[in-house]
Amino acid sequence: MSLSVTYSASFANFTVDQYLSAWATGFKTAAHNASNTGGFNEGGTDGSQYAIRGTNGSNFAVIAESDTPTGLHYAWNASLPASDNQNHYLYGELDTVTLGNTLLRDASGNYSVQALAVSFDGLDLSAAQGAGRAGNDVHNVIYNLMQGKTSGLETVLDNLLADYGVSTNNTFAQINTALAAGPVAASAEAVGVQALPEDLALAA
Repeated sequence: MSLSVTYSASFANFTVDQYLSAWATGFKTAAHNASNTGGFNEGGTDGSQYAIRGTNGSNFAVIAESDTPTGLHYAWNASLPASDNQNHYLYGELDTVTLGNTLLRDASGNYSVQALAVSFDGLDLSAAQGAGRAGNDVHNVIYNLMQGKTSGLETVLDNLLADYGVSTNNTFAQINTALAAGPVAASAEAVGVQALPEDLALAA
Protein backbone atom coordinates (compact mmCIF):
# COMPACT_ATOMS: atom_id res chain seq x y z
CA MET A 1 0.00 0.00 0.00
CA SER A 2 1.25 3.47 -0.83
CA LEU A 3 1.40 6.31 1.64
CA SER A 4 -1.24 9.04 1.46
CA VAL A 5 -1.76 12.10 3.64
CA THR A 6 -5.13 13.83 3.86
CA TYR A 7 -5.04 17.13 5.71
CA SER A 8 -7.10 20.22 6.42
CA ALA A 9 -6.24 23.04 4.03
CA SER A 10 -5.69 25.35 7.00
CA PHE A 11 -2.55 23.38 7.85
CA ALA A 12 -1.00 23.43 4.37
CA ASN A 13 1.90 25.65 5.48
CA PHE A 14 2.46 23.91 8.81
CA THR A 15 5.18 21.31 9.05
CA VAL A 16 4.01 17.89 10.16
CA ASP A 17 6.17 18.29 13.26
CA GLN A 18 4.48 21.60 14.07
CA TYR A 19 1.02 20.12 13.86
CA LEU A 20 1.97 17.01 15.85
CA SER A 21 3.45 19.24 18.55
CA ALA A 22 0.23 21.29 18.71
CA TRP A 23 -1.87 18.11 18.83
CA ALA A 24 0.28 16.64 21.59
CA THR A 25 -0.01 19.81 23.67
CA GLY A 26 -3.78 19.75 23.36
CA PHE A 27 -4.13 16.03 23.97
CA LYS A 28 -1.84 15.75 26.98
CA THR A 29 -4.59 17.07 29.22
CA ALA A 30 -6.16 13.67 28.57
CA ALA A 31 -3.35 11.13 28.67
CA HIS A 32 -4.03 7.43 29.12
CA ASN A 33 -5.10 6.42 32.60
CA ALA A 34 -7.61 4.26 34.43
CA SER A 35 -10.42 6.74 33.80
CA ASN A 36 -9.49 7.39 30.17
CA THR A 37 -8.58 4.11 28.50
CA GLY A 38 -10.08 4.68 25.08
CA GLY A 39 -11.64 1.70 23.34
CA PHE A 40 -11.97 -0.58 20.35
CA ASN A 41 -14.87 -0.17 17.94
CA GLU A 42 -15.81 -3.83 18.35
CA GLY A 43 -15.64 -3.69 22.14
CA GLY A 44 -13.37 -5.65 24.45
CA THR A 45 -9.71 -5.90 23.46
CA ASP A 46 -10.01 -6.27 19.68
CA GLY A 47 -11.27 -4.29 16.72
CA SER A 48 -10.46 -2.66 13.41
CA GLN A 49 -10.24 0.72 15.21
CA TYR A 50 -8.89 1.93 18.52
CA ALA A 51 -9.70 5.51 19.57
CA ILE A 52 -9.18 7.82 22.52
CA ARG A 53 -10.17 11.43 23.11
CA GLY A 54 -9.07 14.21 25.38
CA THR A 55 -10.51 14.92 28.80
CA ASN A 56 -10.41 17.95 31.09
CA GLY A 57 -11.97 20.09 28.37
CA SER A 58 -9.79 18.77 25.53
CA ASN A 59 -11.51 17.71 22.30
CA PHE A 60 -8.34 16.38 20.66
CA ALA A 61 -8.62 12.77 19.53
CA VAL A 62 -6.79 9.99 17.72
CA ILE A 63 -8.07 6.98 15.81
CA ALA A 64 -5.76 4.08 14.96
CA GLU A 65 -7.18 1.85 12.25
CA SER A 66 -6.48 -1.43 10.52
CA ASP A 67 -7.65 -2.25 7.00
CA THR A 68 -8.15 -5.82 8.26
CA PRO A 69 -11.41 -6.62 10.08
CA THR A 70 -10.63 -7.03 13.80
CA GLY A 71 -7.04 -6.24 12.85
CA LEU A 72 -5.90 -4.62 16.12
CA HIS A 73 -5.54 -6.37 19.45
CA TYR A 74 -4.57 -5.66 23.05
CA ALA A 75 -2.83 -8.43 24.97
CA TRP A 76 -2.61 -8.70 28.73
CA ASN A 77 -1.85 -11.53 31.13
CA ALA A 78 -2.87 -11.26 34.77
CA SER A 79 -0.23 -13.84 35.73
CA LEU A 80 2.62 -11.63 34.50
CA PRO A 81 3.97 -8.45 36.11
CA ALA A 82 2.55 -5.31 34.51
CA SER A 83 6.08 -4.32 33.47
CA ASP A 84 6.75 -7.61 31.64
CA ASN A 85 7.50 -7.17 27.93
CA GLN A 86 4.84 -9.78 27.13
CA ASN A 87 2.13 -7.96 29.06
CA HIS A 88 -0.02 -4.96 28.17
CA TYR A 89 0.92 -4.56 24.51
CA LEU A 90 -0.86 -3.92 21.21
CA TYR A 91 -0.39 -6.01 18.10
CA GLY A 92 -1.93 -6.65 14.69
CA GLU A 93 -1.94 -4.48 11.57
CA LEU A 94 -1.90 -0.68 11.73
CA ASP A 95 -2.62 1.10 8.45
CA THR A 96 -4.08 4.50 9.32
CA VAL A 97 -3.71 7.13 12.04
CA THR A 98 -6.25 9.96 12.10
CA LEU A 99 -5.89 13.06 14.28
CA GLY A 100 -8.50 15.72 14.82
CA ASN A 101 -11.10 17.21 17.13
CA THR A 102 -14.29 15.81 18.68
CA LEU A 103 -14.42 12.02 18.62
CA LEU A 104 -17.67 10.58 17.28
CA ARG A 105 -19.03 7.03 17.38
CA ASP A 106 -21.87 5.74 15.22
CA ALA A 107 -24.53 3.14 15.97
CA SER A 108 -22.24 0.36 14.72
CA GLY A 109 -19.48 1.43 17.09
CA ASN A 110 -17.20 2.87 14.42
CA TYR A 111 -15.20 6.00 15.21
CA SER A 112 -14.64 9.23 13.29
CA VAL A 113 -13.63 12.79 14.10
CA GLN A 114 -15.95 15.71 13.52
CA ALA A 115 -13.10 18.01 12.49
CA LEU A 116 -10.36 16.20 10.56
CA ALA A 117 -6.89 17.67 10.91
CA VAL A 118 -4.79 14.97 9.27
CA SER A 119 -4.97 11.32 8.35
CA PHE A 120 -1.91 9.24 7.52
CA ASP A 121 -2.88 6.17 5.48
CA GLY A 122 -0.67 3.38 4.19
CA LEU A 123 1.53 3.02 7.29
CA ASP A 124 1.52 -0.73 6.69
CA LEU A 125 2.77 -1.71 10.16
CA SER A 126 2.32 -5.18 11.59
CA ALA A 127 3.19 -7.14 14.72
CA ALA A 128 2.29 -10.73 15.50
CA GLN A 129 0.74 -12.05 18.67
CA GLY A 130 3.59 -12.63 21.11
CA ALA A 131 5.61 -9.71 19.74
CA GLY A 132 5.60 -7.98 23.10
CA ARG A 133 6.36 -4.30 23.48
CA ALA A 134 10.04 -4.04 22.57
CA GLY A 135 10.62 -3.34 18.89
CA ASN A 136 6.87 -3.44 18.18
CA ASP A 137 6.02 -0.45 15.97
CA VAL A 138 2.26 -1.08 16.19
CA HIS A 139 2.44 -0.84 19.98
CA ASN A 140 4.91 2.04 20.00
CA VAL A 141 2.87 4.24 17.67
CA ILE A 142 -0.50 3.67 19.34
CA TYR A 143 0.67 3.60 22.96
CA ASN A 144 2.68 6.80 22.55
CA LEU A 145 -0.31 8.56 20.99
CA MET A 146 -2.48 7.34 23.88
CA GLN A 147 -0.11 9.29 26.13
CA GLY A 148 -0.07 12.38 23.94
CA LYS A 149 3.37 11.56 22.53
CA THR A 150 4.05 11.60 18.79
CA SER A 151 7.65 10.35 18.57
CA GLY A 152 6.69 6.83 17.49
CA LEU A 153 4.48 8.12 14.68
CA GLU A 154 7.11 10.67 13.61
CA THR A 155 9.75 7.94 13.30
CA VAL A 156 7.49 5.80 11.11
CA LEU A 157 6.52 8.78 8.95
CA ASP A 158 10.12 9.89 8.49
CA ASN A 159 11.07 6.39 7.35
CA LEU A 160 8.26 6.38 4.78
CA LEU A 161 8.72 9.98 3.62
CA ALA A 162 12.47 9.53 3.10
CA ASP A 163 11.71 7.72 -0.18
CA TYR A 164 10.14 10.97 -1.43
CA GLY A 165 12.95 13.26 -0.29
CA VAL A 166 10.90 14.90 2.46
CA SER A 167 10.34 14.44 6.18
CA THR A 168 8.10 15.57 9.02
CA ASN A 169 10.15 18.79 9.01
CA ASN A 170 8.46 19.69 5.71
CA THR A 171 5.08 21.38 5.38
CA PHE A 172 1.99 19.47 4.35
CA ALA A 173 2.02 21.40 1.06
CA GLN A 174 5.62 20.37 0.36
CA ILE A 175 4.82 16.76 1.23
CA ASN A 176 1.79 16.97 -1.05
CA THR A 177 4.05 17.96 -3.95
CA ALA A 178 6.64 15.28 -3.16
CA LEU A 179 4.07 12.48 -2.86
CA ALA A 180 2.38 13.55 -6.08
CA ALA A 181 5.74 13.33 -7.87
CA GLY A 182 6.27 9.85 -6.43
CA PRO A 183 9.38 7.90 -5.44
CA VAL A 184 11.43 5.76 -7.79
CA ALA A 185 9.42 2.57 -7.34
CA ALA A 186 6.18 3.48 -5.55
CA SER A 187 3.29 5.92 -5.62
CA ALA A 188 1.51 8.04 -3.06
CA GLU A 189 -0.73 11.04 -2.77
CA ALA A 190 -1.69 13.83 -0.41
CA VAL A 191 -5.08 15.49 -0.53
CA GLY A 192 -6.09 18.80 1.04
CA VAL A 193 -9.61 19.10 2.45
CA GLN A 194 -11.69 22.17 3.18
CA ALA A 195 -10.65 24.04 6.31
CA LEU A 196 -13.02 23.79 9.26
CA PRO A 197 -13.58 26.38 12.02
CA GLU A 198 -11.93 24.11 14.60
CA ASP A 199 -8.79 23.95 12.45
CA LEU A 200 -8.65 27.69 11.99
CA ALA A 201 -8.96 28.19 15.75
CA LEU A 202 -5.96 25.93 16.30
CA ALA A 203 -4.00 27.66 13.55
CA ALA A 204 -4.68 30.99 15.25
